[in-house]
Amino acid sequence: MIGRRAWIGTAAALTLVLPAAAAAADLATLSAARWGMDAGELDRALGDFDTRLPGRWDFGRYYADSSVENVEVAGIPFRAFLQMDRKSGRLSQVLLERRGHQATPMVFEDIANALIGQFGEPAENTNDGNAAVPSSVRLVWKLPDMTINASFFDFRTSAIFSEDPNVEPNPLVPYAERRRNNPRTLPRRALIRFNPPGCDGAGC
Repeated sequence: MIGRRAWIGTAAALTLVLPAAAAAADLATLSAARWGMDAGELDRALGDFDTRLPGRWDFGRYYADSSVENVEVAGIPFRAFLQMDRKSGRLSQVLLERRGHQATPMVFEDIANALIGQFGEPAENTNDGNAAVPSSVRLVWKLPDMTINASFFDFRTSAIFSEDPNVEPNPLVPYAERRRNNPRTLPRRALIRFNPPGCDGAGC
């Protein structure tokens, strides 16, 4: 469990570059939570701000029963999942996520610039992949009161064909009928994970 100081730092990260009046709700909401809270304690701490999910959502080592909607980073709204440790049933990670057309390289660049402006250059900066393979970017800040892991995954690459490469395109057949998949439906995800201090880039 962490104290008030750590959650004030986290809330500040979630409300980067927002006017004070717009940031107040997020700051007040998230500063009420603490690492190690169980579901009942989170419900009481967050009041009406947390939303019950339709069932328990599986996140590997974590699960989530509730979320906080429209948490903003650099003016960009995210859905924040309150993730509980599978063994202890207590809050161990806060995951902010955007998917699909809401997650673009420009969106992630704005997020990264906002985090860099607040916390300086990340301790880790990895960029895997190129135009021919799915790419990923990961930035990690290791701070005294928290660890922040910002990631972007992009499967829209030239390695995934939208048409059959073994068939000569017929110009008389509309592209919408020739294509095997719509590039716009290929996965893209922008994630920000907040963990207690000392967590590595993969979470805790």
